[in-house]
Amino acid sequence: MTAIYGSIPAHAPAAEQNTASLEEIVVTATRHAQSAQDVPISITAISGSTLEGAGISDNVDLGHFVAGINVTDKGAFGGVNGSTLIIRGLNSDSTSGEFIQSVPIVQPVATYLDDTPLFFNLRLQDLERVEILRGPQGTLYGSGSLGGTIRYVQNAPDPNAFDAKVEAGVSDTAHTHDLNEDLFGMLNVPLSETFALRLNASYSGEAGFVDQPSLYQLNAAGEPIAAEPGNLLSPPVTYAQQGTNSNIYRGARIAALWRPSEALRLELSYYFQGSSAAGYPYAAPAYGLDALASSDYTRASTDDKVNLAALNIEYEMGFATLTSNTSFAKHDNTTVGDVTQLYVNFPFYPALYGMNPRVLITGHQGFEDKPFAQELRLASRTGGPTEWVAGLFYKYETTDIQEHDFYPGYYDYYNQCILTYGPGDGINPSQCGIGQTYPSPPIDGIPIVKDQAYIGDFQTKYTDLAGFGEFTWHFAPSWSVTGGTRLFRQTVSQSQQTGLLFDGPQYIANETRSNAWEKALWKVNIAYHLNAANLAYATWSQGFRRGAVNALPPAEPAVGYETPPGLFTVTPDTVDNYELGIKGTIGGRVRYSAAIFDMQWHNVQQFAFLTPLALPGAVNIGEAYSRGFESELHALLTDHFTVQLDYTYNPTKLTQYSDLALQGLTVPPPPAGSALPGTPKNTAAATLEYTLPLAAATMRFTGSAYYRGPQLPALSATIPTVGGYTMLGARISYERAHWLATLYGDNLTNTLGVNSYTDPVQWGKYYQALVSRPRTIGIVLSYSFRAH
Repeated sequence: MTAIYGSIPAHAPAAEQNTASLEEIVVTATRHAQSAQDVPISITAISGSTLEGAGISDNVDLGHFVAGINVTDKGAFGGVNGSTLIIRGLNSDSTSGEFIQSVPIVQPVATYLDDTPLFFNLRLQDLERVEILRGPQGTLYGSGSLGGTIRYVQNAPDPNAFDAKVEAGVSDTAHTHDLNEDLFGMLNVPLSETFALRLNASYSGEAGFVDQPSLYQLNAAGEPIAAEPGNLLSPPVTYAQQGTNSNIYRGARIAALWRPSEALRLELSYYFQGSSAAGYPYAAPAYGLDALASSDYTRASTDDKVNLAALNIEYEMGFATLTSNTSFAKHDNTTVGDVTQLYVNFPFYPALYGMNPRVLITGHQGFEDKPFAQELRLASRTGGPTEWVAGLFYKYETTDIQEHDFYPGYYDYYNQCILTYGPGDGINPSQCGIGQTYPSPPIDGIPIVKDQAYIGDFQTKYTDLAGFGEFTWHFAPSWSVTGGTRLFRQTVSQSQQTGLLFDGPQYIANETRSNAWEKALWKVNIAYHLNAANLAYATWSQGFRRGAVNALPPAEPAVGYETPPGLFTVTPDTVDNYELGIKGTIGGRVRYSAAIFDMQWHNVQQFAFLTPLALPGAVNIGEAYSRGFESELHALLTDHFTVQLDYTYNPTKLTQYSDLALQGLTVPPPPAGSALPGTPKNTAAATLEYTLPLAAATMRFTGSAYYRGPQLPALSATIPTVGGYTMLGARISYERAHWLATLYGDNLTNTLGVNSYTDPVQWGKYYQALVSRPRTIGIVLSYSFRAH
């Protein structure tokens, strides 16, 4: 299955009517440069001009443009708690993503910025194209490519011509009190015939649309202020604030390209993206979803920074191209959120913490992820009876994660409370609880801080060494067969310090565990060219996701619990994909693709809260499948009118639970046979565009629609189902020489797009919904040095 979305000739003279055709896009998904239409796999290629013309600026927009790419809209928190991307239904984790995953499970969709494997909440700017590969691509892309792979290919510096662009936009979102702002600039400077620089920078500020009617007033120490001064047993002072989930994105890139000879090409680049937000896009059903009001007592915040340096070297050897890609990235994040309702709903909360009328518990989370990757590959020339690619891959990654929860004011509340009610016994609920372990000397070398309720520090090291290759044989004029493999060894180790810091029989667990895996992945593909413009294919391919370890304490004396030995190790999960597809072009004006697939998922991994103390970790929950049908149609109906229609049908099922998962999970799972979270059975997308040529300008009128059906947000028996919805958009653009002006509207009907829920069994009656941005109307003006 292949779809190619590229720019189309704006108009043709009267004598040349019906001569326009759809644009071909060259992709490198198979490590060979070839037309996407000639690649016998399920691939969608979207050109940079199409991304700009459709206003696609992030993965949420991308998911609304192409059916079957399911994206949970978390706003600026989208890159904090794991990937938000799901392809072909392979996902087992909650889509609400309210926690940083302390056991860093690789997400089931591999994402690449150029040739660097890295996921973050990427802003889609200054891209040459996006390549979406559906289905497991384990032989070429390794661990994590279970459901598929997405490659974001950036524009390279161009030594042949100077270019520059500036762009500014402003928009208004319903239920906000400020405007949204966007700025972008790009500069391409040829310094010689063989050397060029390309720079870009961007800024985006989005106004908040969520209100918080129950915020606590805090003192300088961050403690809730008592309604009666001096009486810490009195209720809190509250206030309301509007538009709290505002966010800001900042980005920059500099790249240098040098071609010292026809055979040698070197590109060195540095990329930065920073984002910050002042609140989650949460709305509490208890207040009525239409109110867009959060039940949190404090404002959440996140500060996210990504730095990436990469060196790509290509050398033409005549018979093949040798490519080296070296990259180092650093991803830092600090997030603060309200976890009060989570604690209040723990079974042990009343006995340990009492009934403070000003209860406030905040979660302070952070991580630092530093991956280094090196790939060296050799790809043969194309066009002969055989084609091949072979390579080596190495990755070393360290991840440090902190999860520290604080109960501001609890220590002082407890000391005043016991003067009236006396201390609790830690077994039966009491007014005061049993107090905090403070002041106290360090435990296992870890200092105890006033009002700290929980400490979780996790240090993970991971290595991956792999050899891979694919070989294609065109054994007949219309037939070809491809075989591929990837052989690898991976190691992972984790050190963990965790503890609940109440005043009782407790300790901070300080554990270290490690494991290693060796495995081979395989792929077989057979392709048949029906004619020069149409082909059919059959594929069996495998995907793999690395395992993990849980450095859990062997026992938890506070609750009399011994950890089952099986919870210490998370086995790698694998998928077998069986696929049939057909795609082609009719007269250069109609491009179609369709595929059916059956994916068997084994040893499914899931992030989970484990043991009675709800410690974060991961577990193999069982077996699952994902099956379905996907189709895309792109037609140039006239020289001025185009239509794009996408549809995906994707039923999923968790077929069985492992006994270990049933022992370890703290949230009751749904019965076997439930759908996997985050994937509706039906998704559809449609885009219509009409181009109107004028004497010295061009106007374009675009309408779009996106539909997603109901879906389960988590594998839980107690979480509500997310309802389906439809979103509509429209754009009117006017191009004249170097200028482009666009008036646009997103979510025109102001649909309340619920993306996910937190679980009521964990968060109680104040559980919340993740909601999409309301109706937004805006205008964008840009000037390009090169004429349109």
